[in-house]
Amino acid sequence: LGGLVSLQGNRTFVRVTLVIAFVGGLATWLLAQYAIHIGASGLVFGYFGYLLARGLLEKTLTSLLITFGVIILYGSLLWGVLPGQHGISWEGHLFGFFAGILAARWRVNAQ
Repeated sequence: LGGLVSLQGNRTFVRVTLVIAFVGGLATWLLAQYAIHIGASGLVFGYFGYLLARGLLEKTLTSLLITFGVIILYGSLLWGVLPGQHGISWEGHLFGFFAGILAARWRVNAQ
């Protein structure tokens, strides 16, 4: 998923990554239940949210095709934003996903 984001260029990739890491991480730190939240899954879910939202917001053929492909290949990731397995930081997944959507909104609005 990060590779698909990086197709838009290094500057976009770095900006999207920083927004997801900062916003998703801060929201997890402030709002998640007391548990161990470790790993890069919040970033993966952030890229997922970014790619989905980008296609729906930009509405260009390329972005819509990428969004459709991401849904086909990675759509089952959506189950990871729901509480499920004990010990898995579903909040990190959820906040990363929302941070990715926020990054897409900022990118589309900046164009």
